[in-house]
Amino acid sequence: MSDIKMKSYRPFITENFFWDFPTHFNLKEVSEFLGMEIDPTTKYISNTAKTIMRNDGIYWFIQRKHHGEIVALISLSDVDLTKKNSALMVTFKDLTVAEKQEISQRLLVFLKDQIYLDTIEINQLDRIIQENFTNNGYNVANNNLLKRS
Repeated sequence: MSDIKMKSYRPFITENFFWDFPTHFNLKEVSEFLGMEIDPTTKYISNTAKTIMRNDGIYWFIQRKHHGEIVALISLSDVDLTKKNSALMVTFKDLTVAEKQEISQRLLVFLKDQIYLDTIEINQLDRIIQENFTNNGYNVANNNLLKRS
Protein backbone atom coordinates (compact mmCIF):
# COMPACT_ATOMS: atom_id res chain seq x y z
CA MET A 1 0.00 0.00 0.00
CA SER A 2 1.33 3.39 -0.96
CA ASP A 3 1.50 6.33 1.41
CA ILE A 4 0.77 8.77 -1.42
CA LYS A 5 -2.32 10.92 -0.70
CA MET A 6 -4.02 12.53 -3.68
CA LYS A 7 -5.41 15.33 -1.50
CA SER A 8 -1.82 16.53 -1.00
CA TYR A 9 -1.37 17.44 -4.66
CA ARG A 10 -2.84 20.91 -4.75
CA PRO A 11 -2.41 23.57 -5.73
CA PHE A 12 0.05 23.30 -8.56
CA ILE A 13 1.35 26.55 -9.96
CA THR A 14 3.15 26.78 -13.26
CA GLU A 15 4.37 29.82 -15.13
CA ASN A 16 0.96 30.73 -16.54
CA PHE A 17 -1.52 28.51 -14.71
CA PHE A 18 -3.01 27.71 -11.34
CA TRP A 19 -4.23 24.09 -10.81
CA ASP A 20 -6.64 23.28 -8.02
CA PHE A 21 -9.43 20.92 -7.03
CA PRO A 22 -12.96 21.61 -8.33
CA THR A 23 -14.13 22.57 -4.81
CA HIS A 24 -11.90 25.65 -4.92
CA PHE A 25 -13.57 27.23 -7.93
CA ASN A 26 -16.66 29.34 -8.40
CA LEU A 27 -19.67 27.10 -9.07
CA LYS A 28 -20.94 29.27 -11.93
CA GLU A 29 -17.55 29.24 -13.70
CA VAL A 30 -17.25 25.45 -13.32
CA SER A 31 -20.80 25.03 -14.62
CA GLU A 32 -20.00 27.15 -17.67
CA PHE A 33 -16.75 25.29 -18.38
CA LEU A 34 -18.47 21.90 -18.10
CA GLY A 35 -21.54 23.06 -20.05
CA MET A 36 -23.82 21.76 -17.30
CA GLU A 37 -26.60 23.22 -15.18
CA ILE A 38 -25.84 24.16 -11.55
CA ASP A 39 -27.38 21.04 -9.92
CA PRO A 40 -25.38 18.46 -11.94
CA THR A 41 -22.28 20.64 -11.56
CA THR A 42 -22.72 20.63 -7.78
CA LYS A 43 -23.07 16.84 -7.82
CA TYR A 44 -19.97 16.54 -10.06
CA ILE A 45 -17.89 18.69 -7.69
CA SER A 46 -19.10 16.69 -4.69
CA ASN A 47 -18.22 13.40 -6.40
CA THR A 48 -14.73 14.63 -7.33
CA ALA A 49 -14.11 15.60 -3.70
CA LYS A 50 -15.20 12.15 -2.51
CA THR A 51 -12.96 10.46 -5.09
CA ILE A 52 -9.96 12.52 -4.00
CA MET A 53 -10.60 11.84 -0.30
CA ARG A 54 -10.90 8.07 -0.98
CA ASN A 55 -7.55 8.33 -2.81
CA ASP A 56 -9.16 6.82 -5.93
CA GLY A 57 -8.35 9.73 -8.23
CA ILE A 58 -7.63 13.40 -8.59
CA TYR A 59 -9.28 16.24 -10.50
CA TRP A 60 -7.90 19.67 -11.25
CA PHE A 61 -9.38 22.64 -12.97
CA ILE A 62 -6.68 24.78 -14.47
CA GLN A 63 -7.10 28.53 -14.74
CA ARG A 64 -4.98 31.25 -16.22
CA LYS A 65 -3.12 33.12 -13.50
CA HIS A 66 -3.78 36.60 -14.82
CA HIS A 67 -7.28 36.21 -16.26
CA GLY A 68 -8.85 33.74 -13.87
CA GLU A 69 -10.70 31.82 -16.57
CA ILE A 70 -10.85 28.03 -16.38
CA VAL A 71 -9.09 26.63 -19.44
CA ALA A 72 -8.62 22.94 -18.69
CA LEU A 73 -9.80 19.96 -16.68
CA ILE A 74 -7.55 17.05 -15.81
CA SER A 75 -9.16 13.91 -14.46
CA LEU A 76 -7.18 10.97 -13.16
CA SER A 77 -9.56 8.17 -12.19
CA ASP A 78 -9.40 4.54 -11.10
CA VAL A 79 -5.99 5.18 -9.55
CA ASP A 80 -4.25 2.05 -8.31
CA LEU A 81 -0.96 3.08 -6.74
CA THR A 82 0.00 -0.52 -5.99
CA LYS A 83 -0.34 -1.61 -9.63
CA LYS A 84 0.85 1.85 -10.77
CA ASN A 85 -1.99 2.48 -13.20
CA SER A 86 -4.85 4.89 -13.78
CA ALA A 87 -7.14 6.39 -16.42
CA LEU A 88 -6.47 9.91 -17.68
CA MET A 89 -8.72 12.46 -19.34
CA VAL A 90 -7.66 15.98 -20.29
CA THR A 91 -10.03 18.64 -21.61
CA PHE A 92 -8.64 21.90 -23.01
CA LYS A 93 -10.49 25.08 -23.93
CA ASP A 94 -8.84 27.59 -26.28
CA LEU A 95 -5.18 26.95 -25.48
CA THR A 96 -2.12 27.50 -27.63
CA VAL A 97 0.39 24.74 -28.33
CA ALA A 98 2.85 26.38 -25.89
CA GLU A 99 0.20 26.49 -23.15
CA LYS A 100 -0.71 22.84 -23.73
CA GLN A 101 2.98 21.96 -23.52
CA GLU A 102 3.34 23.79 -20.20
CA ILE A 103 0.40 21.86 -18.74
CA SER A 104 1.58 18.61 -20.30
CA GLN A 105 5.06 18.94 -18.83
CA ARG A 106 3.73 19.46 -15.28
CA LEU A 107 1.29 16.58 -15.73
CA LEU A 108 4.11 14.30 -16.90
CA VAL A 109 6.19 15.15 -13.83
CA PHE A 110 3.23 14.37 -11.59
CA LEU A 111 2.35 11.03 -13.19
CA LYS A 112 5.87 9.78 -13.84
CA ASP A 113 7.98 11.23 -11.02
CA GLN A 114 5.54 11.92 -8.17
CA ILE A 115 3.02 9.06 -8.21
CA TYR A 116 5.08 6.72 -10.42
CA LEU A 117 2.44 5.47 -12.86
CA ASP A 118 3.59 2.83 -15.34
CA THR A 119 0.30 2.36 -17.23
CA ILE A 120 -2.16 5.11 -18.12
CA GLU A 121 -5.43 4.39 -19.89
CA ILE A 122 -6.27 7.17 -22.32
CA ASN A 123 -9.19 8.08 -24.54
CA GLN A 124 -8.54 10.60 -27.30
CA LEU A 125 -5.65 12.28 -25.52
CA ASP A 126 -4.56 15.60 -27.00
CA ARG A 127 -1.71 15.15 -29.48
CA ILE A 128 0.58 17.55 -27.56
CA ILE A 129 0.21 15.58 -24.33
CA GLN A 130 0.56 12.21 -26.02
CA GLU A 131 3.74 13.35 -27.81
CA ASN A 132 5.19 14.69 -24.56
CA PHE A 133 4.59 11.35 -22.85
CA THR A 134 5.96 9.28 -25.75
CA ASN A 135 9.05 11.51 -25.90
CA ASN A 136 9.62 10.96 -22.16
CA GLY A 137 9.55 7.24 -21.53
CA TYR A 138 6.02 6.06 -22.37
CA ASN A 139 4.88 4.03 -25.38
CA VAL A 140 1.38 3.80 -26.83
CA ALA A 141 -0.09 0.29 -26.65
CA ASN A 142 -3.41 -0.82 -28.16
CA ASN A 143 -4.23 2.83 -29.04
CA ASN A 144 -5.59 3.43 -25.54
CA LEU A 145 -2.70 2.81 -23.13
CA LEU A 146 0.47 4.68 -22.33
CA LYS A 147 3.00 2.26 -20.88
CA ARG A 148 6.29 3.29 -19.35
CA SER A 149 9.18 1.61 -21.12
